[in-house]
Amino acid sequence: MLERIRHSLALRLGVLYALLFALGAAAVFTLLYWALADALKARALAEVEGKAQEFARIYQEGGPAALRARIADESGSPEFSSLFVRIVGGDGETTFARVPSDWVQTQAQQIIVPDGWGGWQAQEVRAVQIPRDAEKDFTVANRPLGDGELLQVARSTDNRAVLLAPLLRNFFTIGAGATLVAALAGGLLVWRVTRPIRQVNETTRRIVATGDLTARVPVPAGGGELADLVSQLNTVLTKNAALIGAMRETLDNLAHDLRTPLARLRGTADMALQSRGDPAAVREALADCMEESERVLRLLETLLDVSAAETGVLPLSRAPLDLRSVLASAASLYREVAEEKRIRVEIEAGDAVVVEADILRLGQAVANLLDNALKYTPSGGTVRLSARREGSHGVIGVGDSGPGVPAAERPKIWRRLYRGDASRSQRGFGLGLSVVKAIVEAHQGEVAVDDAPGGGALFTIRLPLAAQGS
Repeated sequence: MLERIRHSLALRLGVLYALLFALGAAAVFTLLYWALADALKARALAEVEGKAQEFARIYQEGGPAALRARIADESGSPEFSSLFVRIVGGDGETTFARVPSDWVQTQAQQIIVPDGWGGWQAQEVRAVQIPRDAEKDFTVANRPLGDGELLQVARSTDNRAVLLAPLLRNFFTIGAGATLVAALAGGLLVWRVTRPIRQVNETTRRIVATGDLTARVPVPAGGGELADLVSQLNTVLTKNAALIGAMRETLDNLAHDLRTPLARLRGTADMALQSRGDPAAVREALADCMEESERVLRLLETLLDVSAAETGVLPLSRAPLDLRSVLASAASLYREVAEEKRIRVEIEAGDAVVVEADILRLGQAVANLLDNALKYTPSGGTVRLSARREGSHGVIGVGDSGPGVPAAERPKIWRRLYRGDASRSQRGFGLGLSVVKAIVEAHQGEVAVDDAPGGGALFTIRLPLAAQGS
């Protein structure tokens, strides 16, 4: 059981889904983290740059006194209380400074100005952000003043990593939970979606284990590819069951049909052995053995021909062939049989109907249909042979005035060795119609049976017409 779960497609797809979800969430969070950090930095720089611009304008308009007055007026505001403001002279001496109370070093002249802060070389406000320590950053803006002095505005802000650390912790906590939920939800979803596949597996196992060819896979509701797959599989199982049933029936019929000639062979040989040396009796026994052997050989050769035609390996020597000549040859071949049974054979054919066919094989198919018609037509009846065009096909018709073929038996009469109730009184193997169907389909044609207009059965063969100029 554990081995089946470990190799379960649903489990593997669920794990893959969770992994892809985690990777996607991590990628999205990384982009958001970077964008948020960049936005925090840009905001801090913009605030300091704005203050530097404002203070520089006040200094230019009103001088140092105006700047000191503005700073004094805003000293109580929360926004201004965290600002560091300093004016540095050309000799490096601090001429004015305001240091926030939360700074450790409150002596402005002792606060080292890192190179990254810039200096008098800049012609406009230049803001930078540099690390102060592990938890704080300096955001600094420099602005050269017209009298050779340098205005510096700075703010000590929390390090972005420190600011975003709670967000990072929450992401890992929530992300782990979300990934677990996604894995469970994905696993359940995949388990539900792949249920038809498991049912297919269970059905095939049951068929292999029990041989129950009636087992079918339940078709999932809602349609979709899996529903189509299950429907197609059930169709294949139904066809396989029908084929296996037909094979069993064929084997049963074959065993029955072989039993009689083989029993005769054995009985004849036994009589020959008991003839006490009578040459005439021995010769008669050998002749009977030869006749029964020929009967068995014809049965087997016919079965081989049907199999070859059905598998597409029956050799065909195709050539342009007028169907009227095929009908004439078949009628001539069975003339004596028809006269003996006092059955009239009529040929109805007008213009030439030319197809690409093997004259021997097609003649064999028509002869089998004619033989079949003569068997079931009562004395004094009529058998009609016809050839005509229908669109791009040539059609051969063989109709009789016999009892016809019951509708329930029509799909079965093409099976190998099948013999209906009406045909059991007639001598034969039950392969004539199987041969006809195999030969016609080997020519890419179709054969069918229906009721004849005046009663009896009408067999029709449809073959593609020969291409013009053949």
